[in-house]
Amino acid sequence: MNIQKADRLCTLDPGSRVEVEVEGKTWILDRAADMEALWDAMDERDLDEDERLPYWAEVWPASVLLGRHILRNADLLRGKPCLDLGCGLGLTGMIASSVGAEVIAFDYEWPAVRFARHNTHINDVPQPVWALMDWRYPALRPNAFEHIWGGDILYEKRFFDPIIRLFRHALAPGGSIWIGEPVRTVSRPVWDELRNEGFKPEKITTEKVALCGQNATVNLWEITIP
Repeated sequence: MNIQKADRLCTLDPGSRVEVEVEGKTWILDRAADMEALWDAMDERDLDEDERLPYWAEVWPASVLLGRHILRNADLLRGKPCLDLGCGLGLTGMIASSVGAEVIAFDYEWPAVRFARHNTHINDVPQPVWALMDWRYPALRPNAFEHIWGGDILYEKRFFDPIIRLFRHALAPGGSIWIGEPVRTVSRPVWDELRNEGFKPEKITTEKVALCGQNATVNLWEITIP
């Protein structure tokens, strides 16, 4: 989706506001519309080989569980450089920023970056550094981040190799990676791939997440390099 068209779709409409509760605090997230409405507004030029579908416009249960984990580990994150992969509407990035983490958060889609910054402003927390970036070509210093996380980013096998390369490039020695993963068959092979690449993935919790009238089961994985 080009930026000019994205801007036409990204009116900051309070009627598209979502409220998300994480560990007793309600976060307000504005968006252009729900994913289905944005999908309907796309044309064939948007459906290139990268399939720029507007997944960024939804709040995913995996991000809510990640937000819980970030808040439960606030002391661990405070003052530490952190990287948020696929920031979407900004939920996990601004939660981490609210507890004092030094967050760089990026997405592949310009509207996501725009709304993430807007949502951080309306929730009155410090702004992370928001960036437009492709995880296949990360413009990041090597070994710069003590904590890296992503919510529901392993939904296609074609993402596995570039994400694993990013982990190896960006993770600081002794650092950790947190992945929120809904129970999906497609994600199962990635854990063996990570082990084969020298990482240690460990499932640390499985929790129910109530969101938009539905209950989802979400796994939270921690990945380290022994």
